[in-house]
Amino acid sequence: MSPLRKKYRTLAIIGNGFDLNHGYNTDYRKFAESTVHPDLEKFRAYCENEESITTWFSFEENIRILSEKLFRESMTEAVRADYDFDANRKEVEGLNTAFQGIHTLLREYLARETASAPLVKKPCIERYLNKNAIAINFNYTKTAEEYTKNVIYVHGSLDENDILLGFDYRDIGCLEQFDDMRWSKDICRESLAFRRHFRKKLKTDSEKYKALLSGLEEYQHWENTGRGLDDEIIESIKEYGTVHRFLKKYRAQQEFPGLCYKDIETVAVLGHGIEADKLYLQKLLQKCERLKEVVIYRHGGEDDETFNKKADFFRPYCDNIIKIDY
Repeated sequence: MSPLRKKYRTLAIIGNGFDLNHGYNTDYRKFAESTVHPDLEKFRAYCENEESITTWFSFEENIRILSEKLFRESMTEAVRADYDFDANRKEVEGLNTAFQGIHTLLREYLARETASAPLVKKPCIERYLNKNAIAINFNYTKTAEEYTKNVIYVHGSLDENDILLGFDYRDIGCLEQFDDMRWSKDICRESLAFRRHFRKKLKTDSEKYKALLSGLEEYQHWENTGRGLDDEIIESIKEYGTVHRFLKKYRAQQEFPGLCYKDIETVAVLGHGIEADKLYLQKLLQKCERLKEVVIYRHGGEDDETFNKKADFFRPYCDNIIKIDY
């Protein structure tokens, strides 16, 4: 049975701190320090050339900063005749290629790390994360499944061999091109849902599947340009009808269709920093109209300021904030 076909009173929100608290070195720093690859070095070089970036391995925050910077630089062409727009676009392409490569490297690293030792369950976690809870998992690993099989992987998973990295929100300029915004999590989640849907129907090495993925990218590309989807463009998009029907249905539905939000009384936060998915979480919480408590698990290295920021985020939805140290 799909985890969404049952009713739950507890909704668990799981982030990377969950894996860290179970002894796995799954943070970006450890990944960056233990991995040597041209894509990582290229991304690091981009970051070190940007003064506002101080931590180069904060990948999701930095792809937002860098892609926005390159877009704004591309607008220089309008006021400077000597500006090399083509060079700017080539730089965007290089950044995107490096960032895509990081996805593969991170998958490989996380698979090795989580296979290094069995997970030891903690009784304080089992109180809220159990077979009667549903987990919205922002991790790619399956460690949460040691506590419950009712897990929804928001950003892909190692088992699928498909994960996404990106930025939660950025003020998108009206002239911005698809290549400048392709790592928006809204676009990435849409693409992930598309791949998941058609992997159930088609072999991933089939020509049909490849044509659908190409059509999706063409659709997203033209939709996010000044020209848009006019009749001539529609004629050029591979598998346009199938892509369009899927996107229309996907965009009309709520997050996790089938989940009964009105039954949720407890939200348990395990290792999620909130900021990286703030807007997405706000959409979920707005639907949980009967919340009675928000339980925030705090690990030993988390200071009061960090905890208080999390608590402040949840207070508009529920005043009863409970802290559990684990």
